Amino acid sequence: MRFAIFEDLVKNTSSVKIHLQSCHHHAMHKETETTRWHKCDNFDDAEILAKRISTNNKKGYRLAKCCTVKNLNWINGGY
Repeated sequence: MRFAIFEDLVKNTSSVKIHLQSCHHHAMHKETETTRWHKCDNFDDAEILAKRISTNNKKGYRLAKCCTVKNLNWINGGY
């Protein structure tokens, strides 16, 4: 599992975000009633899931800013 998708359950509060599973936001998160994390093994599945989750969210989905460079390296076959 290399990717973690962040979902805010309060509608239209924030965009759905794709993080690396090792990201501090994912690794240090505490369970809440208004957020949910989903795990995916590869970026393609993470993007499909993020798109599906974000269909009910006016803010859409995106790569998490904290992981953008690292995500792009993974996508391009990097480390």
